[in-house]
Amino acid sequence: MNKRLILLRALAHKMGNLAQLRDAKPPKQGWISTVRQALGMTAKQLAERVGLSQPRIAKMELNEKNLKISTMKKIAEGLDCEFVYGFVPKSSLQETIKRQAYKKAEAILLNVNTTMALEDQLADDPHILTDMADEMIAKNIKRIWDK
Repeated sequence: MNKRLILLRALAHKMGNLAQLRDAKPPKQGWISTVRQALGMTAKQLAERVGLSQPRIAKMELNEKNLKISTMKKIAEGLDCEFVYGFVPKSSLQETIKRQAYKKAEAILLNVNTTMALEDQLADDPHILTDMADEMIAKNIKRIWDK
């Protein structure tokens, strides 16, 4: 079995648990403020715990989406939480690869058929796209991501 496929399967297994978070929307006030308030902690108290100023905490709470990961980890620690981040695929990683390979194969075939149409030799076998996509995945997967 090839190394990339082993990695893909292991990663898919690891990401499986994250899929349930796809629909988890942040609270209206943001996570920092919501968790802090639920703990009964003031912004000043959180600031002291993480070594920042209270006004800085207030700004972070208002602009949570633009914080660095390292900052979020620091804040989470101050809230006695663990900051978790990850990527949740829209579909499986294997489906993403297949879809992209098929798209690339379609583009190549369109280009070939444009040329071949001039000579009345269209490549119209319905299996060509699937075969091309499968071959790109097996032999040179990086090619599917080229423009």
